[in-house]
Amino acid sequence: MSEHWHRVYLPEIHDLYPGMHPGAEALLALLPAAARTHVAWSVVPDWQGRAPLDPAAPATRAIAALPGAKVLHGLTHSLGPDLLNWLLYGHDNRSEFRRLGRAEAAARLERAVGLFSAAFGTPPQWFCAPRWQLSRAARAELAARGFRGHLGRTGIDVYGEGWVAMPALNFDEGERAWRTTLAIRARRPLIRRLLARGTPFRLVVHPGDALHAGTAAQLRALSDALTAEGWRPVGLNEAVRLGLAAARRAA
Repeated sequence: MSEHWHRVYLPEIHDLYPGMHPGAEALLALLPAAARTHVAWSVVPDWQGRAPLDPAAPATRAIAALPGAKVLHGLTHSLGPDLLNWLLYGHDNRSEFRRLGRAEAAARLERAVGLFSAAFGTPPQWFCAPRWQLSRAARAELAARGFRGHLGRTGIDVYGEGWVAMPALNFDEGERAWRTTLAIRARRPLIRRLLARGTPFRLVVHPGDALHAGTAAQLRALSDALTAEGWRPVGLNEAVRLGLAAARRAA
């Protein structure tokens, strides 16, 4: 097992829930073949408050059978309708945990952990806040509940152990075509820098990425480059182990 913290990446698929469109197979197809058994799946236990995980449902059992770590991704991934979010992204306010106080964070996590645990037979160890926006109170509640840590935009916060610098390369910019087109252009130099420097990163795919031809093409091109240049996919726990070891060596 290689200990190198260079040219490694963690594949992630976000917003997984029963009835998701497109499905998991379409999203896996956007990733390098070698990465598909290493995916960290960010699961929403009750998408938009209308798609709760049901342990008896075939769709939930199919999610449970997917290889790779399951990460708790909020409760509903939504705070409801919001004009600014509609103008910018074409949908509701999805920053579910951005400004929560301790009591509301506890209530949402209680429901989310219950659904997750019933569906998968074990409580979640990891959390990823929708849009990577997490209030301090919510973080404190996660730590108090025994979560090992959370995945943030620029890295992974491992509670009581340290910080893993591993930024998320995100392709989802909502449902506004103009925003998606601008984001494709903005990502080009970022991708070139990542590949040139060998910087460890998280390759994050959302369902909408497969529906936009330009975004899907950019993802496929990146996947081809990662394979051709010998980048190594790792799972979530391996990424944390390697990243913490690298941080200790650098200290």
